[in-house]
Amino acid sequence: MVSALSARHGAVVYVLARVAWAVRFVLSLVLSPRLLSALAPVGRFLVARVPLLEYALSSQRWGHSSCVKSIAVIGDHVYTGCWDYLVKKWDARTGACVLTFVGHRQDIIGVAAHGASLFSCGDFCRLWDTQTGDELARFGVGTYYCAIANATHVFAARANGAIEMFAYAHKDGAVTASGAVVIPERTLAGHLAGVMDFDLRGDMLLSASIDLTARAWSISTGEILQTFTGHNEALRCCCLWRDSLFTGSLDRTIRQWSLASGECVAVNDRHAGAVRALIAVGDSLFSASSDHSIAEWDLAGGAPTATHARLRSLDGHTDGVFALCEHDGRLYSGSADKTCKRWCLERAAVTQEYCSRRPEEMPAIVCELLLRAPLRELLPPLTHLKPLRTLSASLRDVAAAMAELDKPRARAD
Repeated sequence: MVSALSARHGAVVYVLARVAWAVRFVLSLVLSPRLLSALAPVGRFLVARVPLLEYALSSQRWGHSSCVKSIAVIGDHVYTGCWDYLVKKWDARTGACVLTFVGHRQDIIGVAAHGASLFSCGDFCRLWDTQTGDELARFGVGTYYCAIANATHVFAARANGAIEMFAYAHKDGAVTASGAVVIPERTLAGHLAGVMDFDLRGDMLLSASIDLTARAWSISTGEILQTFTGHNEALRCCCLWRDSLFTGSLDRTIRQWSLASGECVAVNDRHAGAVRALIAVGDSLFSASSDHSIAEWDLAGGAPTATHARLRSLDGHTDGVFALCEHDGRLYSGSADKTCKRWCLERAAVTQEYCSRRPEEMPAIVCELLLRAPLRELLPPLTHLKPLRTLSASLRDVAAAMAELDKPRARAD
């Protein structure tokens, strides 16, 4: 009797495996890369509204499905914020995605890190536990574009132009904020539209805004120390270098400003697309652009950018580059091609890539999600039910049978 039941179970598993294999084959024909790209917005809509899909996708640790808009590095891990509503944690050495932070309901434009604290901006500014992926606190109300933090406070830019300052930690760095923190300690008012980037030096906060201006603020008093005006289109980035401020804009220029006087001392218009990100590393300025390139400019001697030589280009992205980050002498870049890359600056070469799954892999991934993942990952609240535990075991048997079917067979000559 037992042997008969085992034989019947084996036959059922074999049939189901054959059916699953056929489904995967059909999916590979129907779900072409072009169709998958067209359906991507629908997928993001469903993932944001169906907890089951959201949980399953995050537990599978896929890569990003849209533009990588921001990057932060903490220790041996890279964190990326994306327009797919997700923040991901990557192993810096291997390139593997090890954790997904789920909770945002709109595009993530900015991520920021200080010490072991990670922040992301979208709907609310959120503080995350980098080990578990749990949300520790959320700050403010509404849409936030970017943030920057020091040891005790996070500065978050609202879409309406306000910069809000929230306390999140003691001076010793211990995180104290939890739950919802709605009211900021201080609001820096002056910008007429959202701030897209920050830089920070001691008591001075720098901001670059869609309202065509950059501003320098005193953190302790909230005063505007300087306003930098001259760009013809919205600003996207800023960075400090010695006694200068650099700003990048949709007008395709990089401008260098005197922090003391607020005057523009040089204009660099040698990018073919909007300037999306800037970072100073030693005596070099790196700029990222919608023209797919990352350019390195020589700042040695402190001369204005108009006379700086373009030392080289870091080529490798296939779409606009939106984010730059430097850590331990390595440069990280994020792009609309859905990848984050790590560069060796000595060789101007990519040494690691943190990327999404390719569209042609999606049919196999769908089958893995349905057949290979433990059922508890798909229906976590219901796994205490015995029938579901039995079904989960059966699905694992089906997956094993599928693996057997996928093995190459010896061909008769």
